[in-house]
Amino acid sequence: MKLENYIKPRAIAFAPVFYYTLLVLSFAAAATSAQNLPYGPTIQMPGTRPQPSLPSVPSATNKTLLDKKIDPDSYILGPGDNLSVFIWGSFEGQFQLTITPEGMLLVPEIGPIDIAGLTLSEAGGKISDEIGRKYRNVGSAVSLVDLRTFKVFVGGAVVSPGAYPATAVTRASEVITLAGGFLMDDPEAMPGRPARKREIYQPEFKRASRRNIKVYRQNGDTLRADILRLNLAGNPQFDPLLMDGDEIFVPVEEATINLYGIFGAVRNPGYFEYSPRDSLQDLLSLAHGTTMDADSHKIEIVRFKSDHKSTNSIFVDLTSDSWNVPLFPDDRAYVTSIQGYHQKAQVELVGEFKYPGFYAIEEDSTALSEIVSKAGGFTQLASLEEAEMTRVSAEELVDPEFERLKKMMVADMSEQEYEYFKIKSRSKVGRVAVDFVQLFEKDDFRQDMRLRDNDVVTVPRKRRVVNVSGEVANPGFLTYAPKEDYAYYIRMAGGYSDRAGKSRVSIIKTTGEWKKAKRGKTLGPGDTIWIPEKKKYNYIGLMKDIAIFAGNMATVYLVIRQATK
Repeated sequence: MKLENYIKPRAIAFAPVFYYTLLVLSFAAAATSAQNLPYGPTIQMPGTRPQPSLPSVPSATNKTLLDKKIDPDSYILGPGDNLSVFIWGSFEGQFQLTITPEGMLLVPEIGPIDIAGLTLSEAGGKISDEIGRKYRNVGSAVSLVDLRTFKVFVGGAVVSPGAYPATAVTRASEVITLAGGFLMDDPEAMPGRPARKREIYQPEFKRASRRNIKVYRQNGDTLRADILRLNLAGNPQFDPLLMDGDEIFVPVEEATINLYGIFGAVRNPGYFEYSPRDSLQDLLSLAHGTTMDADSHKIEIVRFKSDHKSTNSIFVDLTSDSWNVPLFPDDRAYVTSIQGYHQKAQVELVGEFKYPGFYAIEEDSTALSEIVSKAGGFTQLASLEEAEMTRVSAEELVDPEFERLKKMMVADMSEQEYEYFKIKSRSKVGRVAVDFVQLFEKDDFRQDMRLRDNDVVTVPRKRRVVNVSGEVANPGFLTYAPKEDYAYYIRMAGGYSDRAGKSRVSIIKTTGEWKKAKRGKTLGPGDTIWIPEKKKYNYIGLMKDIAIFAGNMATVYLVIRQATK
């Protein structure tokens, strides 16, 4: 018989068996996956509010995050903890065992050992004693391999109250985060969550307390979690580790009372939620401590009297041994600053100095000439005529009268007010009146101003040009000629245009001053010659006004003549 005739009918006969086996394995894999889910599938009944799914806490085999190594003398064992028991001597063995739900550890060849509720060190001693009863000359060691997972309950002012998984190294703040975090003033505006209708939300909660969180233990003990201190001071002692069956309750924060505050020379001033047994040291910790310029000898604490309306003040010296006084709800602490502490003042020199840059000064003491001397004096190209000093101090910049006039209509100003407004509008804000030519070329020390912080001294380069602007044939910059007057530059610019107002030519100095142009008067480098357009007269309108005036005068004459008859 041929081989293919023998194999083909048997392959057809075994095909149903193969497919059936494959189907059974698929169902087994699906069942195994369902059993490995931490809490099984969630079924939502029609008309019910969807419940939040419980996030899983990573086990030790999945790299549980630790903030410190586990202390065998303080870690409490419980059902689900995975231990490694190593035995050597006359009896040898290594076993990886899990504590049963009844709290027993089933050690091969030894039997069950009740270790639930013991520390890791106590459990190691008890296991060693049990092994020693059965075998002589035997040593043992117990190690924690994997952490158990248990339920804790979160209630109060959190987004999603309920039961959540935790391990023995999970802290209260982590489970509160799993519960969606703290409620804020407006539950619909919480970051990271979609808006929800108020009728299906807890409308009675406003803002969660972050300092007076209670952790209730099954043995009756109550711990306090202070998440604000944790966040601001970074100390995990305010965030307790959790145990099996703990209940976390987050109360609502009182909005305007049961607070205390610190202001002045501290790094993080403001009001904070009060917590029982707080002291001045706790408040300073929330404020991140005092600043360097704080006067530590006189801290004022304002406290309400027994009538809950009037106050008195208590003064504390932080350098004394008894400075850490207890605080009460709604206390306020004020920390003053030392006036002028490490006050740093400097000025900036810009332009034609030999060594421009920043220089330190003693405010209202260092003179302008001293700083120029430190900077090595001026370069040969310095234009002292255009040099200026600018002051940016706020009190120097504010002109109350000018601010008042800016809010007025021009028609409502008097003639004097309008003139003042025009002059101030053209002046440079913050410019200090210093004549550099008088000070540095003629030694007029009345111009030697005392400097202030952030003053800026600017000395531009000499401009070897004169600007001709307005009604000339070819306006623009011309090379400066030291001995020439304005007429020379107008000729060099191609002369007047047909529309030039020749009698109204003005000279604008580099200081911003306007002067009437005069024959024979030399100009300075950088000056501007302004030739305006000649005025256009409305002769028809003028004749009309004269005729109306003459008519009015004739009418008056006739009235007077008629009245005197």
